Amino acid sequence: MAKAFMYHDIRDFSNTDYKSRIELKSFLTVDQFKSQLDYLIKNYRIISTNDLLDSDNVCDDKCAILTFDDGLKDHYEVASILSDHNIKGTFLIPTVAIKDRLVIKSHKIQFILASENEMVLVDRIFDYFNLSPLRSQVMWNKFSWSKWKDNWWTPEMVFITNILRNHEMGTQITDELFADLVTKDEEDFCGDFYLTESQVGDLVSSGMEVGGHGYLSESLTLLDQEGDIPKSLEYIKSFHNNDLVFSYPNGEYNDKTLSLMAQYGCKFSYTTVSKSITKDFKNLEIPRFDGPRYLPL
Repeated sequence: MAKAFMYHDIRDFSNTDYKSRIELKSFLTVDQFKSQLDYLIKNYRIISTNDLLDSDNVCDDKCAILTFDDGLKDHYEVASILSDHNIKGTFLIPTVAIKDRLVIKSHKIQFILASENEMVLVDRIFDYFNLSPLRSQVMWNKFSWSKWKDNWWTPEMVFITNILRNHEMGTQITDELFADLVTKDEEDFCGDFYLTESQVGDLVSSGMEVGGHGYLSESLTLLDQEGDIPKSLEYIKSFHNNDLVFSYPNGEYNDKTLSLMAQYGCKFSYTTVSKSITKDFKNLEIPRFDGPRYLPL
């Protein structure tokens, strides 16, 4: 059974002012990534997403696919490393960050967490709601639990992330905290953090697969999916005419998502379910392991 591996940030500590963020378990330094790539090359035959059309590849437990979410500037160097080994990666980009030069919410939350003490942030968030102690406790109970069985975050990190992602006031609070604690100039921030459209074009020209990661790159089940999904896929079409690939932001999707993906011609889409790809896999529900946590460093 083939395996797909998911990557996000691959950046050295010297190339960030937010070291505590890069220390999160799902992120790697460049040397750590190279070490994992060496391991993969020795133990797997690395294929592309489109190679899943060949059932022999799916059934081969020595086949691996490398996917990279979020359209990060780091991935330009990653693509160069892959090219040196004649390897194709699948790079999945959020439209709003690359096209509109706005920071996606999940990254705003990560940088907010890296900019202030967790307990201080919890208090600041509660200040927005002005609740009684009892209602504050109810809110804490609702948002401080994690859906992940292998959760390693503190309850404070879980609460902050959940409430900023999922509460109806979450976007407003996130934007205000990001502007106050990180920067008010999102375009300048994007210049250091995300790929440019020209760089995305370079990835395509070098033979990499480029796909979508949502227009806003937020949980699709909380959005107007009829608006978000087609805008994301149409943007990807502006770079190439190949089969469309996608990954669900935050791993969230539902039956409506799957219907829209099929309607707009998406060929493959990745989830965050951690398991191998079996011969009866569904093209729009491809599982992935978190590379930094699954593979040896």
